[in-house]
Order: sequence, then structure tokens, then C-alpha cells
Amino acid sequence: MIDNLHIQRGSPFERRNIGRTKIAKSALLFFTGQIGVRSCSVKDITNGGGGLRIQGLPALPLNFELTFDNFRTARKCRLIWRDEEFVGVAFEE
Repeated sequence: MIDNLHIQRGSPFERRNIGRTKIAKSALLFFTGQIGVRSCSVKDITNGGGGLRIQGLPALPLNFELTFDNFRTARKCRLIWRDEEFVGVAFEE
């Protein structure tokens, strides 16, 4: 199985049109209808989406919010793919 997080831009397996900026930043996730938040690590990001590392979440809703600043601002996210503890999200308008 190909690990999408390690494919370099320009690879014949790469499907993204935009290169991603690699980062290692903590963030929080909020799921509608659930009390509390969950932490994650953002591994790469663009204006359109990002790659997250989540731990201890066996199930993840299709839509949720992501914040870097304790919910002073938040981005609505849509789950695109998941490979165990790594997920790809698209930012919604």
C-alpha cells in the first residue's frame, strides 16, 4: 500500500494539484453533537486542506471544525481520506 503522506509532489502517484507546506503544529478538533474537543497534529497544509495525525479516534465524522487558536477562529473541514491515524481534509467555505 502506498503511504500518501510520503509521496513527493511530481510523483506519478501524486494526485494533488497544489504542493503542501509541511508543518508540525498542534490543533483542536470539534465535532457537532459531542461535548469537548480532541487534539491532533497538522502535518501539512494548503489553503484548500491539510493532512492531520489523529490518535485514539476509531471513528471520525465526515464534517468537523479545526482550530489552531483555541476557537478564536476555526476552519470547517470535510474528511477526504483516512489511513489509520492519518487523515486528509478539505477546508469548506
